[in-house]
Amino acid sequence: MGEVLASVWERRALVWHLARTDLKGQHYDTTLGKLWLVLDPLFMAATFFMLRVVLRPSGGSDQGFFIAHLIMGVSFFFFVSTLVQTTARCIHNNKSLVLNTAAPRAVFPAVTVATGLVTLVPTIFVYFAVHLILGQPWGVSLIFLPVVIVLLTAFGLGFGLAYAPVAVMSPDALSFLPFITRIWLYATPVMFAVAEIPPQVKFLYVLNPLYPSFAMLEQIFTGEMPSPTYMAAAGAWGLVAMVGGGYFFLRKEREFAVRL
Repeated sequence: MGEVLASVWERRALVWHLARTDLKGQHYDTTLGKLWLVLDPLFMAATFFMLRVVLRPSGGSDQGFFIAHLIMGVSFFFFVSTLVQTTARCIHNNKSLVLNTAAPRAVFPAVTVATGLVTLVPTIFVYFAVHLILGQPWGVSLIFLPVVIVLLTAFGLGFGLAYAPVAVMSPDALSFLPFITRIWLYATPVMFAVAEIPPQVKFLYVLNPLYPSFAMLEQIFTGEMPSPTYMAAAGAWGLVAMVGGGYFFLRKEREFAVRL
């Protein structure tokens, strides 16, 4: 793994060039394209807000918290789900480069991480603006936000690395990913707060690998210090995903050219 990381670092210019190419493909180099990166999660949050108001109205006193929580949850879930899906597709979508370049295959997952982080930054700034406008609390707990982002990145990348060889061996497997992430969305504290989870089913939500990270995000953006238990659980999930996914990806790396 160390050799692979060193090899990817030597080709960091290639990683950044490919990331810029992906961003251009998403029209990130245009004003409207950059604006859409922010508007997309905001529109999704607005949709969930309307759905939540109809199904289970939240109290009038916590409307500000609920709106801020929705935008926060959707933004970070978009980041993780996009990272998982783009990493899972990174070999299959770059088959020409895989077959015609000597670059290590780990370069392509690195590109998805770079692209994901670049697109996450503007949504975080927009969230901070909404947080301020709605009068939500601020605290020193914000210093832990980069830690949570690293843990989410590790888990999303690891999950995608584990799925990428499956996608190469069976491209039909990619069709299931959108359904998996959609179900995952409803099993994650995005449309609801952690405190709203019924006690009798909370153990099921705790089994969700994203649960501790999103619980920490909720604590951070309400001015509370993140729970050490959540931190340990999120770290464990991230480590297991990275080690397991990375190991499986490297074991199948030599088969990619044959399968493609």
